[in-house]
Amino acid sequence: MSLATHAVTNQSIVRMRRRQRANPEALPLAGANARQCDTGGGAARRLRVLIALAAALALSSLPGEAAAQEAEGQETVSGGAMVGNVLETLRLRQTPPPAQDFVVRSRPAPDQLQYQPMKPTEKPTGKKTPAQLDALGAELQGALEQNRKAGARVAVPDPAPRPATPRRAAAAKPPREQAN
Repeated sequence: MSLATHAVTNQSIVRMRRRQRANPEALPLAGANARQCDTGGGAARRLRVLIALAAALALSSLPGEAAAQEAEGQETVSGGAMVGNVLETLRLRQTPPPAQDFVVRSRPAPDQLQYQPMKPTEKPTGKKTPAQLDALGAELQGALEQNRKAGARVAVPDPAPRPATPRRAAAAKPPREQAN
């Protein structure tokens, strides 16, 4: 980049910054500061959708002529169905397209399907009854007694003394008396 081009680029950045300070709602700065100034289009769209949903819910909860007309002869729409209609109107939820011909041909006929209902399986909990716990405690107590009797019959020899190493021998010597 030549020196003249660099100066022109810096001057244009300075002008854009001045315009931005004078009118903060102007377009965000370009270049290095674009990441700092850009709020992103996604956030603005999400905000518009949220406002539209809130308005639709608020209008649907207001009593008035629409509620009177529904009560006369039309079927009332639940809140979930109404929210679904709003989402479909805003194209946030779409019904899936129809299945292609090869998919329809490869599937078995609905009357040939043999579904088995899903049942929860009972898992063993491992919990013991109080009678089982008492029996287990008695068994453990009997094993403890047998081990104590077997241990009493075995004579355990005293450990052999360790051979003295130079370090241990030095530590075992009495300290020298210092002459005063």
